[in-house]
Amino acid sequence: MKVNIRQENPSDYAEVYDLVKMSFTTDGKVADYLNEVRTKDIFMPELSLVAEDSSGKIVGQVVLYETDILTPMGKRTELLLSPICVHPDYFRQGIARALANKALGLAKAEGYKAVFLCGELEFYRKLGFVPTFEYGIYHHTDEGKMQSGVWCMNLSKVS
Repeated sequence: MKVNIRQENPSDYAEVYDLVKMSFTTDGKVADYLNEVRTKDIFMPELSLVAEDSSGKIVGQVVLYETDILTPMGKRTELLLSPICVHPDYFRQGIARALANKALGLAKAEGYKAVFLCGELEFYRKLGFVPTFEYGIYHHTDEGKMQSGVWCMNLSKVS
């Protein structure tokens, strides 16, 4: 399916909220989280994207926002991806991949080096994310240094 991917506008927030709420079975917690992110300095409107079908209906969304990562060389500002979703009627049509690719390309063009997220192994591996432990990066709750569901995309690998 061909979709139009564009920057999210404030006039889209209600429709995106409903989409995110429908896509995650968390009683609106993920949608509320997204609304909260939009109010903070870490929010970057240029990295908040929606996908529209031919009628203009929003059928997918993704947002990247800033986060500080502590490294042996000091603090770095990179990005988090959360959330990404597609309307269930539009699953398996390449929309999530198209949204992710567009957002990651924009992030690379902005000079960011990495994008982090928490999510499901099979879905994010298909998009090119790898477990952070492959880079020696562990979530603070991952005491055993085991795979914890935290993923990373090295933006130098994005074309």
